[in-house]
Amino acid sequence: MPLGWYRTAPLGAVLLFCNLLLAPARVLAAESYVDELIAEAEQQQLASSREWANLLHVEPALFGKPRSTVKSDWFFVAADGATDPAAELRATLVAFFDPAIRPPRDEPAQCLFGARYAWLDARLKFDPARLPRQVCDSRDTWMKALAPEQLWVVFPSAYLNSPASMFGHTLLRLDGPEVKAGTPLLAYAANYVAETPETNGLLFAVKGLTGGYLGQYSVLPYYEKVKEYARLESRDVWEYPLAFNPAAREQLLLHLWELRGAAFTYYFFTRNCSYQLLTLLRVADPTIEWGHRFDWRAIPTDTLRVLLPVLGAPQYRPALATVIAAEGRALDAGQREQAVALAAGRLIADQASAPASAAVLSLANDLLQYRFGAGAVPRVTATGRSLSLLRARAATGEKGGRADVAIPERDPAQGHQTSRVALGVRARRGAAEVATLDWRPAYHDLLDPPAGYSDGQQIGFLDVGLRSRLDNGATTLDHLTVVDIVSIAPRSALFQPISWRFRAAHERADLGLGRDPRTTVLQGGPGLAWGRFASIVGYGNAELRAEIGNARSDGYALQLGPRLGLLAQPQKFWSLQLEARWLPGLAGDQADRRTISLEQQWQLGKNYGLRLGARALWLGPEETQQLDLRLIRYF
Repeated sequence: MPLGWYRTAPLGAVLLFCNLLLAPARVLAAESYVDELIAEAEQQQLASSREWANLLHVEPALFGKPRSTVKSDWFFVAADGATDPAAELRATLVAFFDPAIRPPRDEPAQCLFGARYAWLDARLKFDPARLPRQVCDSRDTWMKALAPEQLWVVFPSAYLNSPASMFGHTLLRLDGPEVKAGTPLLAYAANYVAETPETNGLLFAVKGLTGGYLGQYSVLPYYEKVKEYARLESRDVWEYPLAFNPAAREQLLLHLWELRGAAFTYYFFTRNCSYQLLTLLRVADPTIEWGHRFDWRAIPTDTLRVLLPVLGAPQYRPALATVIAAEGRALDAGQREQAVALAAGRLIADQASAPASAAVLSLANDLLQYRFGAGAVPRVTATGRSLSLLRARAATGEKGGRADVAIPERDPAQGHQTSRVALGVRARRGAAEVATLDWRPAYHDLLDPPAGYSDGQQIGFLDVGLRSRLDNGATTLDHLTVVDIVSIAPRSALFQPISWRFRAAHERADLGLGRDPRTTVLQGGPGLAWGRFASIVGYGNAELRAEIGNARSDGYALQLGPRLGLLAQPQKFWSLQLEARWLPGLAGDQADRRTISLEQQWQLGKNYGLRLGARALWLGPEETQQLDLRLIRYF
């Protein structure tokens, strides 16, 4: 070929020819650099580091070697990447040199696994001349749209009417530049939930307990979550500022991008919303660690306590129901009745003989919005009535009109710990006869210190008690309570909620030390309550009790009757509960069951308590009285 051929050849052909000549050299150079990076990663033992495991969501397994909790195959580059972090690291480094699009996200590996790339780059110091950075337009646009200048951990309080939320919930708020002081609803939220359209609460609970759902992260407008929690579900919301620097915030966003569409197995007690939020935050800040604390249960308030070193003082966002209750307490009975009539449309604002004040009109409109959110008022009716109320409110010319909501003294992270152990003694006939040991893994009852918890809510799971006779040391099971849930919701002119309770347990019938009667119990029913938790609440339930066991002559009994009670807190450190129950027989053993009990607890610091209980029980002709004294430790 003549030496000057390139002077006459087309330029494109020349470039193509040169590329063909140089391609093997570039491939060899890339392979050489990959080998160098892999060797350096092995020398630094990056594959066995906690940070790499965090990026892959690799956790210890009950049996076998550790594996990732991510169930989506595309999240791993290596075929065995879910169980072999070293193979995944090698495959990831190789993939960073490949600009090919990877399904199902239609991105090259550098763009898809941005958090991995940033972490490995920080440790291996990628040479951009030998490993060129690829353009990631979609990811960069997404990150610029969010660009959080401040992160918040958000805790909506417990909501007993939803099995998935009965312990509360946590999510992440992302404040971008458009969020100014007083406008947090413009922010975005990062949320992890079980993916299901299921509306049956019992079925959701069963499948949630057994891993029947997949969970995924999502990013959505924050106002949607506030509407769901604070307005529709009447849940107070606590927002904690998260002390992350810009680098940590960027790493968190990169990992959120990696996790789009990635599926995990959702477990209600363990791998739930709050646990998965911790695993997300740990990628951005590896100092967040909890050891084996959440191996078998992860309650949102406990996960908040893990984050306390990186959380600031919280802000309180009261639920609409909380605001309405505060507005109602600021008015007299006649004004409250006027507000209820205005909200219901029985009274028209501009036709009332006695003009309503701004405070009454504000309460009426808030109550109308609450009922609309609950589905009790159609949209067209609520819209017209609300506009009328707002016009009348403006016409008063009054400033203010909305009552201030008192901020609780303690936020949820400052309440007592959720596990409890109690050591006690039980007396009959004036003499101590039995020593008791109780352990409740979760979570709160009506006499526990109320600070940081929702009033009138009791949630207990897997409460187990042992009893040991003091005369001979014989130790037996006293009770095993599988679930014990109580909701006491006082009624008023503004709200008419239904209280309820449910309990499932296996227990000793406690009719004397001379025999050992056992029974398995299901009991519960609806009820009503009145009063205020700051002083005293009275309640009553229609209770159905079914039991099977040798405590009954027929082997079983079905009973129905009233349960009446009083809850009071005479002092901040002192709570008491008085109850009386009468359960006539419906089927099986016809012996009536009657009980009177008085329990009191004195708070000895945030995580200690002393509880004294007295009970009299009549089961047909048999009678027993007992006195229990227990020292409680929360942990």
